[in-house]
Amino acid sequence: MNKYQEALDRLVKHSCPQRTSCNECDMKGYCNRIAKDWIDVLQELVDKATPKKPAFNEDWRDEETTSIYDEDGFINPVVCVCPNCGKNAICVSEYGNYYKCCHECGQAIDWSEE
Repeated sequence: MNKYQEALDRLVKHSCPQRTSCNECDMKGYCNRIAKDWIDVLQELVDKATPKKPAFNEDWRDEETTSIYDEDGFINPVVCVCPNCGKNAICVSEYGNYYKCCHECGQAIDWSEE
């Protein structure tokens, strides 16, 4: 869990009269609807700040290309799209560096070779 998610979880827990997660309150109908709406917005920001692996662009699928990894196990940025919005705004920049986030939606991208 990253520091942003941890901070949001603490905020939810300390601001909730039931001292539970928003999902529990939402299901039971306890939640303050206005607070829940703001928490949802903050959760969206936390989700975008949490790096995600690039997604595979299905347009590139063929017998040899079936994932974001090449035959040597390295990420092939040409076949990658943003895991959040699906746009190609995460490809290698003109200087040979990977973008840290999608230029279209702001999703943080995890380019590590794991």
